[in-house]
Amino acid sequence: MTENQKTAFGFAGKNLLWSEIVKHLNEVQTALTLQAIAQSVKGEDRIHLCGQADAVNYVISSLISMRQEARQLNGLTPDEDLA
Repeated sequence: MTENQKTAFGFAGKNLLWSEIVKHLNEVQTALTLQAIAQSVKGEDRIHLCGQADAVNYVISSLISMRQEARQLNGLTPDEDLA
């Protein structure tokens, strides 16, 4: 992890930008998942939507992992204020 990442992701307390980014990504993931499981969606369209939902899930997971690692490196509790 770079020093910039440690600083950017290792902040203490709440951060409105962070909270809104995670909230938005969760909303996008939910919307993609609901589209993927809709009865009207068939074949390759379903596969594509599932791939998109999985990609958004990966982004969310990687951002939260970076935040946990940065918080820990900054001497903070890694599981606090993650979303």
